[in-house]
Amino acid sequence: MPLMRHWHHDRSRLISRLLVLAGLLAAFALRVYRLGDQNIWWDEGLSILAARQSFVGATLWTAGDVHPPLYFWLLWLWARVAGEGEFTFRFITVLEAFVAVAVMAPLGRRLGGRWVGLLALWALVLSRFHVWWAQEMRMYVLAGLCVALSTYLLARATLRRPGERAAGWPLWLAWAAATAGALYTLYATVFLLVIQNLFMLVVGLSRPRERWTLWGRWVAAQAVMAVLFIPWLALALPRMNTWSVVQEPATPGFVLQLDAVLLSLGISTNLERYTLPAVGWGLMVLVGSGAAWVQAGRPPAEGTRRRLGLALLALGTVLPPLIVWLLTQPRALFYTPRVEARYLLPWVAFAYTLLAWALVSLLRARRLRLVGVLALVGWLGAVAWTLPQHYAGRYLRDELQTLTRIIWAYAQPGDAVVLVSGDRAPIFLSYYDRPPAPANRPPVYAVPAAAQPALTAESADHELAALAAAHPRLWLVQLERHLQDPENQVEQWLTERYAQPLHFSFGYNALTLFAADAGEPPVPAWNLSPQCPLQAELAPGVTVLGYDQATREFRAGDTLRLGLYLRVTAPVTVTATLVDAQGETWGVVTLPLTPATGVLRRQPEFSVLPFMPPGRYHLEAGAGGTAVSLGDVQITGTEPLLDMAAIPYPLRARLGDQITLLGYGLSGVRGDAPPALKPGATLTLELYWQAEQPVEQRYTVFTHLVGGYNPATNGPLWAQDDQEPLEGAYPTTAWLPGHPLRDRYSLTLPPEMPPGDYELEVGLYRPENGDRLPVSGDGADPQAQRILLTVIRVLPP
Repeated sequence: MPLMRHWHHDRSRLISRLLVLAGLLAAFALRVYRLGDQNIWWDEGLSILAARQSFVGATLWTAGDVHPPLYFWLLWLWARVAGEGEFTFRFITVLEAFVAVAVMAPLGRRLGGRWVGLLALWALVLSRFHVWWAQEMRMYVLAGLCVALSTYLLARATLRRPGERAAGWPLWLAWAAATAGALYTLYATVFLLVIQNLFMLVVGLSRPRERWTLWGRWVAAQAVMAVLFIPWLALALPRMNTWSVVQEPATPGFVLQLDAVLLSLGISTNLERYTLPAVGWGLMVLVGSGAAWVQAGRPPAEGTRRRLGLALLALGTVLPPLIVWLLTQPRALFYTPRVEARYLLPWVAFAYTLLAWALVSLLRARRLRLVGVLALVGWLGAVAWTLPQHYAGRYLRDELQTLTRIIWAYAQPGDAVVLVSGDRAPIFLSYYDRPPAPANRPPVYAVPAAAQPALTAESADHELAALAAAHPRLWLVQLERHLQDPENQVEQWLTERYAQPLHFSFGYNALTLFAADAGEPPVPAWNLSPQCPLQAELAPGVTVLGYDQATREFRAGDTLRLGLYLRVTAPVTVTATLVDAQGETWGVVTLPLTPATGVLRRQPEFSVLPFMPPGRYHLEAGAGGTAVSLGDVQITGTEPLLDMAAIPYPLRARLGDQITLLGYGLSGVRGDAPPALKPGATLTLELYWQAEQPVEQRYTVFTHLVGGYNPATNGPLWAQDDQEPLEGAYPTTAWLPGHPLRDRYSLTLPPEMPPGDYELEVGLYRPENGDRLPVSGDGADPQAQRILLTVIRVLPP
C-alpha cells in the first residue's frame, strides 16, 4: 500500500508538471499569435518615442510623465537589441506576460496546494483580459508580474508549511526588490502595500509567539524597499505635473461592474450586456471561497495558514476596483485619469488565484461537486466564446506606412514636414522615424507647435512664415485635421504661396507637397529604396524597378495601395491588375506614362469591396503583352457569396440597362399575406442586386412605404430609407458584373400611422437631380419608375 500511494503521488506530480508545461506553451502561443497584426496606437506611440531617446533622455522624459521608468528602461534596451516593428516592440510585453503566467503556479501552490497552482496558471493563460494587454506596448503586464511576484514572496516568507524554517533575509530582500519593481513600473501599485500591510497585521495577530519578530522583519523589508525607490522620487517629484482628464467621475458600482466583466469575459464595452455572466462568475468565486474556507480547517495544522492565504487573495480581489475608483476621483495633486480597463490588470493574480481555489474547492466538496463541474464548464465555455473575439479584429492596416514612404521617396535636401494632427504626432513619428527611414529625411514641425485652441489665420501665418523662409519645399501632413485646424488655415496659407506638384488622399487624411515648381518631381536616386526591389522590363521604354506594399491583409472598405517605381523612356500605358486565385480580375488601374528624366513613382489603388470572395489575390503590372508579378495579398472578413436559392422572395426586375433586382427579404413583420406590423415598429428590408455590366453612374436606392395622404410629408410617403448601397460603402460604380450583393434598409413607421394597407416600393435615382432609372419586369411600374415589392398591412396600435 505505501508503494501504491507513492506511485499515485508520482503520477499525479508528473501530470501536474506536464499540465504546467502545456500551460506555459499555450500562454506563449496565445500571446504571440497575431502580435504584430495591429497598428500602433497613441499610448504605444509615446512608448516608442521614449525608447528612441538616449537612456538619460528617456529617464528624464519619464520623470515628467505619469508613469515611472522601469518598463521604458526595458523597452529602451530591447529596441537596441531586437530592433523596431509592431511585433518586435510588443514582444518584450509577451516575455513579461509569460513570466507572470509562470509565477501563478508557485503562488497558487503556496496558498492552496498543487492543483490550485495549476488551475491558477491556466486561468491566467486563458484570460482574454491578460492576453489583450500582453499584446500592447504598455507597462501594465509588467506591473502585474511584479505584484504577483511580490505577493508570492510575501506568502513564501509568512505562510510556512509544517516543518519549514523561518524565512531568511534573502527572501525578504527579494520581496523588497519585487515590490520596488512594481513601484518603478506603476505608481498605483503603492496600494499593494496597503493590501499587504493589512495582511501582515492579521498574520501577526494570529501568531502571538512570533508576532514582533515577524513585524520587525516586515518593517525592515519595507524600509529597504523605500530606500530602493526614494532616489526615483527625488528625481521625479520636482518634475511631476498636475492635470486631469476626468469629465464626470465614475461611480464605485461602475468600476465594480467593469472589474467583474473584465475578469470573467475580458470585455470592457457594453457592460450592461454582460452583467449576468459577470454576476455568475462572482457567485461562483464567492461560493467556492466559502467551500475553501471550510475545507481549510482540514487538517487543523494547515487551517490557519490556508485561511490567511484566502484572506490575502480576498483583499487583493476586493480592494483594487475601489483603489481604481479612488484614483480616478478629481483631486488637485498629480494626474487624475478616467477609469480605464488597464488600471485593473496589475491585480489579476489575486482574482485568478482565488478563482482557481474556488473551483478546486467546489470540485472537492462532495455536495457541491456538480456545481463545481458546471462552474468549470461555464468558465471554459466563456473562454471559448470570448477569447477568439480578441483576435477577430486584429490586422495590420495601411494607416500611415504608405504616407511616410512617399515622403521618404521624394524628399530633397531642405524639405520640411508640416504636421497638422492634433495630438496624433506620436503615432505619425512612430512610423516616420522607423528603420529603414533614411537618415536625411525632412524634419517634422507640428503646427500648432504647442497645445492651444484651434488655429486662426493669424496664428497659422505666425508659425508658417518662419518655416517657409527656411525650407523651399513643405510637405503638409493632415491627420485628423479637424482637431486643431477645422477651418483648414494651414492648407489655405500654403496654397496661396505655392504650387502643389503632389497630392495623395488617405481617407480623411492627406499628404500634399507644396513647392515653387508645379511639375512632378522625380524620385531622387539616393532615395530609391522600394520595399520590394525588381528589375523587370515590361515593354520597350518602361522598366519596373520595384514596388512598395505596406501591408498584406485587407478587409472590406480598405484601399489596397501599391507604390510602383518606374523608369520610362518612351510613351507607354501600364496596367496594374488585381486577380483572384481562380484568375478572375477584380480591379484594373490604367497608368498612361510619358518619358521622364529620373524615376517615376505611381500609386495604383484598388478598393476592397464587401462581396469580394475571401482568399488570396495576386497583383501584377503589365504593358505590351508582358506582365510582372507584384506578389500576393490576402482578403479576409468580406461577405460570403450569395446563395441565390436563399433569397426569400425572388423576382426579376430590371432598372435601366445595367442593374437587376433579384429579390428581397423582410424582417420585423408578422405573417406573409400580407406582412403586417404596428405603428412605431421598424421594417427591415433586404434587397438583392446584380450588375449585368459595369455601371458608370452612382445611384441612390430609395425604399418607400406609401399609402394615403400624410400631412407630415404633404403626400403619400409614410416611411423611407434612401441611401447608396451598403450605407455608401459599395457605390454602384464599384459593382462587379455578375456578382450579386445583399443590401439592407430600415423603415421606421411613425407612431401616428393609421391602420391600413401600404405599398412597399423601391428604385434607383441619380442623387444630383433625382432622376429615376426606368424599370421593367416583375413588379415594375414604368410610369412611376418604381418596383412594387409587396403590400404591408399596418395594424391598429
